[in-house]
Amino acid sequence: MAWWAARVILWLIAICYGIFAFSHALNILGMGGFDWANAPLSWQLIDVLYLAADLAVVYGFVLLRPVGFVVFFIAVVSQLALYWAVSPADAGSASGGSLFLAYFVPFHLATIVLVLVALLLLSLRRAPQAS
Repeated sequence: MAWWAARVILWLIAICYGIFAFSHALNILGMGGFDWANAPLSWQLIDVLYLAADLAVVYGFVLLRPVGFVVFFIAVVSQLALYWAVSPADAGSASGGSLFLAYFVPFHLATIVLVLVALLLLSLRRAPQAS
């Protein structure tokens, strides 16, 4: 039962990261709501890197590959650092950026906890059971 619970958790997170990858692909294709071709090179690079990271997370979580877990933790930590670095201290709560941060920071913190729970559940299955 623990293995299936872990798989459900990881699949749900993989679906979220698949949606994130799709949004990065839309940005790169110029359908993301802003002119990606004229965006700063750093924004373009971030979109490409997070597209690759999101796809690696989906791959790793669906197929239980270590690369997905490693990339997940790197992506989450880098995104939290990025949000913290670009978040203005005096931004009003009605601004789009702070509203975005108000949802994404808790999302990433929750996914960290859920992935740790899933890893614990997966390790319980692999632990030798006394007869």
